[in-house]
Amino acid sequence: MLGLAAVAALIYAFINGFGAWMVVRRKPWVAAWFMVAASVLIIAAASLIYTFDYTRVLLGAGLFLASAASFINAHIVLGNVVWRFHVIRAFVGIAIYTVAYAGLTWL
Repeated sequence: MLGLAAVAALIYAFINGFGAWMVVRRKPWVAAWFMVAASVLIIAAASLIYTFDYTRVLLGAGLFLASAASFINAHIVLGNVVWRFHVIRAFVGIAIYTVAYAGLTWL
């Protein structure tokens, strides 16, 4: 389960890196949000593999930053917030966190 959560966190980090690449010319500070979220998610994925003490905090912070960066991008850069996409993204983040939590609890 921890491997699945780690791979999902890495995919989520890759998506955030792509988001940073898409927005870096228009709003560099929004790209920085995406990159910070991706960096925290990569560290969280590594800590899921090696079972670091603060894995849940890192993963939760990375998922929250990723959702916040996506919302800020939609609101400020694109000017159009499609709520169903953000709700789906939040549910995917909650699912990743739930799988990681279950895997860490069963250790």
